[in-house]
Amino acid sequence: MLCYQKRCRVRLAYSWKNFWTALMNFLKFLLSSETHLTKTCNIFSLASQVVNIFNLFITYGDTFLPSPTSYDELYYEIIRVHQIFDNLYSMALRHSTNGGDWKDAAARLASSLVNVRAIVNHFTPKIDSWAAVNHLTSLSSEQVLTVIRSNYDTLTLKLQENLDHYEKYSEKPREAAFFTQLVRSIVVDVRRTIHVSNLEQFSLLQEFASIH
Repeated sequence: MLCYQKRCRVRLAYSWKNFWTALMNFLKFLLSSETHLTKTCNIFSLASQVVNIFNLFITYGDTFLPSPTSYDELYYEIIRVHQIFDNLYSMALRHSTNGGDWKDAAARLASSLVNVRAIVNHFTPKIDSWAAVNHLTSLSSEQVLTVIRSNYDTLTLKLQENLDHYEKYSEKPREAAFFTQLVRSIVVDVRRTIHVSNLEQFSLLQEFASIH
């Protein structure tokens, strides 16, 4: 969908902040579960896909985000949770140098974080300096956004290619059972909800009838 928006310059009236927060929380989960997950799956490739989505917003967001304010908010959110990206980079760097199973995937993840890290490293000192000049120990979101808007021109980002290339989803046989069970559970929940709702409506009708 993002690739389509980029290509056709479609601006959806959508609060992308919710999407970014979900992705950041997902990365936080991968970090907290590193020890367990790295034993069974390639979390570095998965994390790279998430980071590339952020790179798509960073590089081309001005062409499809609903307003310039949305682009400012993207940078604000990246800076706000910079610790997640710092930890992600440290994890990738650690695994890319230890010669483990995921060495190459970890190296690609570390490389994909170049622009995210550039944003954090560029704006954080600017924000700290602005706070010091104005004798403030903490800044409001609007004050931080003001600093961001004032310092775009000195930010240097690396142009990353093939961000709008993606692997089309193809359901594997082993996933069919999972989705079958998922749909069945949803159907059961919906039926239960409808049943409870009908019972409540019937009860209300009985109560109404007894009053009148």
